[in-house]
Amino acid sequence: MGFGNQMPFAVSILLRQKWLWSVFFFGLVTALAGGTAWAKLDTTVYSQKLYSVAKKEYQDLLHSKKKIKYRKYWVQAIHRFQSVLEKYPKTQESYKSVFTLGRLYHQLGKRSGRSADIDEALSYYHRLAKEFPADWLTDDALYFAGELYLERHAYEEARSSFQKILDQYPKGDFVPKARQQLSESVLQDRRKVNDQQATVILKDLTFISGAKETRVVLEVDGPVQYSKKRLGNPDRVYFDFQNARWDEHIPDNISVDDGRVQQLRMTDTKGAPSRLVLDLDEETKQKVAVRVVQNQLIIVVPDQNKKFVAVKTKAAKSAAAVQVAEQTTSSKPQTAQATPVVVLDAGHGGKDYGAKGTHGLLEKDLNLKISKMVREILQNRYNYKVLMTRNDDTFIELKDRGKIANQHDADLFVSIHANAARRKSAKGIETYYLGAGSTEQARETAERENGELVHSVPDDVVQGILASMITATKMNDSARLAGFVQKSLHKTMSKKFSNINDLGVKEGPFFVLHDTNMPSILVEVGFVTNHKEGGQLKSSKYQKWLAESIAQGIHDFLKEKAPSI
Repeated sequence: MGFGNQMPFAVSILLRQKWLWSVFFFGLVTALAGGTAWAKLDTTVYSQKLYSVAKKEYQDLLHSKKKIKYRKYWVQAIHRFQSVLEKYPKTQESYKSVFTLGRLYHQLGKRSGRSADIDEALSYYHRLAKEFPADWLTDDALYFAGELYLERHAYEEARSSFQKILDQYPKGDFVPKARQQLSESVLQDRRKVNDQQATVILKDLTFISGAKETRVVLEVDGPVQYSKKRLGNPDRVYFDFQNARWDEHIPDNISVDDGRVQQLRMTDTKGAPSRLVLDLDEETKQKVAVRVVQNQLIIVVPDQNKKFVAVKTKAAKSAAAVQVAEQTTSSKPQTAQATPVVVLDAGHGGKDYGAKGTHGLLEKDLNLKISKMVREILQNRYNYKVLMTRNDDTFIELKDRGKIANQHDADLFVSIHANAARRKSAKGIETYYLGAGSTEQARETAERENGELVHSVPDDVVQGILASMITATKMNDSARLAGFVQKSLHKTMSKKFSNINDLGVKEGPFFVLHDTNMPSILVEVGFVTNHKEGGQLKSSKYQKWLAESIAQGIHDFLKEKAPSI
């Protein structure tokens, strides 16, 4: 009786053990075969959980008035979805993450104005259509891509995106919108316009940083069509050139940092307009003015107390061009001589060594070598009359150098120097004309070049000198001369050597320039205190190309007949 009652219990234990062993062996076999239903279940659970966290951070960002203003929060959300892609690339959550990354960069690009953000958005939209099976979000991605191409005036790419929706997703919810976009006249007729419109080359870009304004000068080789837009947080102005592209020697960015403009950024993206961005200082509240003069587009960022009056352009070259007239006092231009006379001033000399370089290079010797090379080119190639303030290692007072140019009724005065700085990483080429000095670095450079003289003259006398400069014409022509020389230096040296740093055109209180009656500039050919640049400055080949560049800039200025601006 008792034994009979124990039989079902023993059988139960045996059956239970068999079931457990069968489960164990099933799991072992399926694991060895390359994966299990449990593993798939875990992948789905974990990918959903990670996606849920990313989605919540995205939603929090969109609903936070504070976070939505700062790029770092957008980047954090982007990294969340990228993590889903990296860890679970074949899941449904990765598909949704690719689409959401496109949307994140799309919205961020709208706020930032950065072309690179829009590029990222487009890459994710296209990745969705290329790498994942067709699903309910793919036609959405293609439509958003088409919208971005339309905004960039890339009409062929826009047409292609919209057409794919009709061809590949005929039942998609974006089909009506895509069909409407394709029927718009802008996509119907734009191809003819694009075929008729020649590409303009944005040849050169220089800036002049003065006490009253920052002036950006863009040279083009034909009529340019552009649009202008200003964005905040951070403050910036950008120009899109619909029918143009940057010349290959133009860098991606140029640092200005003069209290009005922080830097210039240049982009060229396939299928999109070429773009120029002016990153403005936070204190810059003044309207950015634009004018078109012959083959130049001139952008002016004035101080807050400077007023500009906008008038309609009379030129028919560009329908979008806006001419800006500045209220200034004009004076009669000087009469040019039959043979231009150029005075070259080799900075320092004799007991005044100037800056001392890391390679044992003395500034006074470098200045003289380059000045003699410039003289030879100007005389032999362009037939100009050239005088030197010194032909050898002689010390000449600063106050006497300008007098030499005045005595010979010179057309131009060009003082050649090399730079130095306590910060050993400082490098680059810059050109100055006389002014108060709009940046601390400009004032420090002037103080070093002025030597003892700057300490021997009271500040009120300095201000008197600056206030009593000969004419507005001399001031403007000096700025233009500096622009021509700086442009030639950067263009030529960038083609011949790598990593040339363009520091631009600036005002500076240089005493060697104040007493001249003609357009006068001071060129800083590089930093002898920078290890790499100092080594280049010691090279005769590098000196030769510096001289070629300076001479070319002088010649370009003298042959240019346009009025002062």
